[in-house]
Amino acid sequence: MKTKIIVMSVVTVLIVAVTFKLKSNKHTVEANVFRPDPDRKVLVQTRDVESIYLQRMHNYTGTFAPYREVMLTPQIAGEADGIYFDEGDFVNAGKLLLQVDDDLLQAQYAAADANYRNAKRNLERYQSASLSGGVSQLQLDNFRLSFETADAQRRQLSKQIELCRIAAPFSGIITLRNVEPGSVVGSGAVARLSDLAKLKLEVSVPEKEIVFFKEGEHAAIKTDVYPDRMLQGKIDYVADRGDDSHNYVVRMVIDNADPQVVLKAGMYGTAIVNQDSGLESLVIPRAALLGSAKKPQVFVIESDKARLKNIQTGRTTNEYVEILQGLEKDEKVVIGGHINLGDGSNVQIVKNNI
Repeated sequence: MKTKIIVMSVVTVLIVAVTFKLKSNKHTVEANVFRPDPDRKVLVQTRDVESIYLQRMHNYTGTFAPYREVMLTPQIAGEADGIYFDEGDFVNAGKLLLQVDDDLLQAQYAAADANYRNAKRNLERYQSASLSGGVSQLQLDNFRLSFETADAQRRQLSKQIELCRIAAPFSGIITLRNVEPGSVVGSGAVARLSDLAKLKLEVSVPEKEIVFFKEGEHAAIKTDVYPDRMLQGKIDYVADRGDDSHNYVVRMVIDNADPQVVLKAGMYGTAIVNQDSGLESLVIPRAALLGSAKKPQVFVIESDKARLKNIQTGRTTNEYVEILQGLEKDEKVVIGGHINLGDGSNVQIVKNNI
């Protein structure tokens, strides 16, 4: 019984000690909690709400493609007898690129040519004889038919022999070779010829912005390869019909002859269009914008106090945000010092370093 009393007394003492310690810690924590001085002024930087002619920059990214490109496929099947190009070669228009074996066709042509010359002589003899009445009209017509048939066969074989040769239809670079000596061709392309003296850039433009593009006008183009160079392209085509997403294809052509700025097909390019509405707009710096896209807000200075305002925004540029509602011209908005700022905070405006 005595032991029990001692244990209970010890427990009671411990509980009292712990309780006292917790209360002491609570007072210490409360004493150390930061409480902002309501009279302390927060240093802020501000800018006036301005009214300017707002230009919006529209970017449209696409991929450069050759101005002209063709897959070269033999129209006559046979063995590759001569190959006169390699991948990466620059070839001029009319250069012979591939010769398909035409020995059999040449032999057939020789026979057809002999038949043609014989039919021609026979027709000429019978035409002379018909003048004296020694040949009937039916006989003359039969010889004329034989001559025309022989001529058609000869011309057909001549065309087939011509098709055994593949020549460059325009000047360009061989960007694909798919044939080797002795291989049988005729079932697929043997080469790809690309005209890279000019390049095409096709971009997809939303219907609301397609009015910025007119055929024949110039457009600024930037590339990732030459970020410091602004290139000039000419609008070659604006689609008259959009796709299911209401986007329209716009094609621009750019010269690729500058040795200092060599572009390659497949590189990314970005067409840049500056839109000027022609009307002044209220704008604020992007640094002043707070909140979310659905609920944009700014701090406005009123009587040396910061007031949080809800606003409605419009177009944006790299520097400015258009204000549609919520602000007036020449109001001061906070662009720096937001960290310790709250609605109703006292503020002191400092000089902007911009």
